[in-house]
Amino acid sequence: MTLIVFHKTTYDADGQSLVGPLNITLDATGVTALLGHNGAGKSLFLQLAHGMLRPTDGRVEIDGQDVRETRRSRGFIFQNNVLMRRSVAQNVAFALATSNMSASQKSERVDELLAMVQLRDRADQPAALLSGGEAQRMALARALINEPNVVMMDEPTSSMDPSATAQFEAIVTAVKSAGVGFIWATHDRAQAQRCADQVIFMEQGKICEDSSAEDFFRMTRSDAAKRYLNGEI
Repeated sequence: MTLIVFHKTTYDADGQSLVGPLNITLDATGVTALLGHNGAGKSLFLQLAHGMLRPTDGRVEIDGQDVRETRRSRGFIFQNNVLMRRSVAQNVAFALATSNMSASQKSERVDELLAMVQLRDRADQPAALLSGGEAQRMALARALINEPNVVMMDEPTSSMDPSATAQFEAIVTAVKSAGVGFIWATHDRAQAQRCADQVIFMEQGKICEDSSAEDFFRMTRSDAAKRYLNGEI
């Protein structure tokens, strides 16, 4: 179990409050979907949870430690990932550059992950030649390379076609079954219904609901979430 704790956490920019105050303890097992319209604060929530942003006030802890001291326990997938001018395998292996693993161990780990994300046959291909869905599956392999407890994902399937999205979701489900947790910001409500165990709904930088996915979609309590599900916001 990985506990992510936001304690009176705020984030301001240019004198404007963008997130918070947030007070939540998140058990980052299974898949937690972050829902809300564009600008609700989902990406900022992820960046604070990963330690990429420093809170203006309050703190974020993971398993009792400051979030910035625990980054190796997490992976992160952006909506648009940067691909290095290297092969697919080299892109995945890059995160192991400072590892104490032997060369053979690194090679075995990369091969294992490429098989998991169904890209073993693309290992020696330039990463720039991957399709959008393949590139995000490679990003997932890269996020998993150091055996994280949790992977944070910022709308990774937003530009995929339905087939590529279904393939990505199936891989995430398999990885979740192996014990890795996911915090997944998505604009796709149907995707959250298919994949999520928990839902956090955000509006104007605040958390309006935090519940099981079943409860969220069956008996949403907040007015903002009801308007969101009705397509009004």
